[in-house]
Order: sequence, then structure tokens, then C-alpha cells
Amino acid sequence: MVELKNPLYNTAAPSTQSIHADAHLRVTSDVAVPISVSTTFDYDKTDVKGCNYGPDQRYVYARESQPVQAKVEATLSTLTEGYAVIYGSGLSAAFAVLIEHKPKKIAIGECYFGVKEVLKQYQRLVPGVQVVGTECSFDGVDLVWLESPVNPTGEVKDISSYA
Repeated sequence: MVELKNPLYNTAAPSTQSIHADAHLRVTSDVAVPISVSTTFDYDKTDVKGCNYGPDQRYVYARESQPVQAKVEATLSTLTEGYAVIYGSGLSAAFAVLIEHKPKKIAIGECYFGVKEVLKQYQRLVPGVQVVGTECSFDGVDLVWLESPVNPTGEVKDISSYA
């Protein structure tokens, strides 16, 4: 997770922040981080103890971090005035939501089949978790999972009624 160290954090407009929020991470003269398709990075095993950010950044493996990911996390963190973490897949992000919020009752609508499999895994880890449909009364529901457009059909749902 990228730390909020950019001096623009409290002073610049969101449009400026979105372009320069990662300036404190820049180690080259590139204005924007070049897109990296590398999945592994060269490093000295004796020197690297873990991922870090900034001028001494060491990338080891793309699933942990890489330059574009660091830029996106820094930008989103600045724009939301918080912390942002991005994931390499939607399913890992879905699992992270469950682990972070620890819901006991989940209402789920139409969604990607993999999300339902992640829910099954979560139920195995946390016994007693209830999963109900979005046609429920929402009594005791801790988390509502909605997708629009629905993956993989592309059907757009009106989610305003769930607000």
C-alpha cells in the first residue's frame, strides 16, 4: 500500500492530483510511469526484505507490486484522501472485501460465478455465514453484493433501489 507523501495532497485540485499524485514515487524523468508488462523484476536477494515505495523502490514480482500499480494506488489514495489497494484480479479483491468487513449475512444479486465460489470459500473459513438473495428483507444483512453491468452477460441493473 502506497503512503500519502505527496505535498500536493492538501493543496492541488483533483485534476492536478490525478496527474501528479505519484510524483514522490518517480525515479525517472518520465512524466507518467511507463506501462510495464514484466512479471518478475531483477533484484539482489540480500538487499530486499519486502516491497517498499519511493526512490528506493524494489519490485520483486508483479503480483506484489509493480510501477503502474504503485502509481494507481498513490493516485487513488490522494484523490480519496485515504488508502487504496488494487488487486490483480476481481476475485482477489472480492475476497479482500469479505476478509476486511467480516460480514455474517450477505445479500447477493446476479454476479460473476467466481464471486459465488469465493463466497463458498469464505463460508468454509467463517462458519455460520448466511448468503441470501437480494429479494430478501435485508434484516441483519451486513453486506449487499451488486454488479452492474453483470459479468458475463453485460446486463445493466438499476442499483438505486438498494441505496
